[in-house]
Amino acid sequence: MLKRFVVEGYDRKVLGTLFASWFETYGWLDRLRARGPRVLLKPNFVMPSAPDDPSTTHPNFYMTLARFLKDAGFDVGIGESPAFGSCEAALRRHGVLEECKQSGIEVVEFKTAEPIAGVAHDNSYDTLTIAHELAAWSSLVNLPKLKTHKQLAFTGATKNLYGCVTGKRKFFRHNLCKNDPVRFARMIIANARAANAVLHIADGIEAAHVTGPRGGVPYALHTVLVGDEPLALDWAFCLSTGLQPGATPLFQALESHAREQVAATARDVMHGIEPEADFVHAKLIHVSFGPIAVLRSFARTLRHRTGSA
Repeated sequence: MLKRFVVEGYDRKVLGTLFASWFETYGWLDRLRARGPRVLLKPNFVMPSAPDDPSTTHPNFYMTLARFLKDAGFDVGIGESPAFGSCEAALRRHGVLEECKQSGIEVVEFKTAEPIAGVAHDNSYDTLTIAHELAAWSSLVNLPKLKTHKQLAFTGATKNLYGCVTGKRKFFRHNLCKNDPVRFARMIIANARAANAVLHIADGIEAAHVTGPRGGVPYALHTVLVGDEPLALDWAFCLSTGLQPGATPLFQALESHAREQVAATARDVMHGIEPEADFVHAKLIHVSFGPIAVLRSFARTLRHRTGSA
């Protein structure tokens, strides 16, 4: 299942009406209820930043959904392991931390690593870890930001679930691939499958282009993509922004039959829709980090821990 919706902005009243309509029309509430009463939302935070930062899932987007699910009778949490800082710090910068507390929306920090099976026949990635905190929730709903990415060409539903990896493990896994982006992408796919999100609702109302995953320029894409298969959603995003999916590391990491399956689903949804001609994709750099980038990362982490960032 993959759906594309045109949404003009982040007005909470409008978003609330849309979410209610979509969940009713497509039976998504019933699907969540069948799994249990606890729903964890996984936005893309990257690091604590301003509410209008196009690199992160917009606070009105995830808070509207959180409040809708609370009103529908679910226990709701928001969980993330940003590259820098914490989930709580990101919510505070977005101006919604107190709203979460007052509304009974749980803030979940991904801290405890649980071993999982990884990529077969790859000594660096044959065993992976994912946040143990996911196990306390009946359903995981993935809320990625649609944006360009200078290491993997783009970020969508699949890559966003990499945020379910705890702490600096995310950073170190970049270097384990020895600068092979396809090998890195195989690990990203294995990680996404382990996270097992039941639904992916991508915030492309205002996407980010030119550079990413941080520091992108806002782009009014006016798109929300919703699906239960993250790779099909990601293929549709590529088509919408003029990026050839099969040329990206994420889809080069798939076997040909799997690639054709997700391509067919995305093509059905995007049929007749012209790609955005002026969406600028980032210039690609190495997937693995050099010594200077490592030092900068640890310095930035220290600043966030001491509250100076």
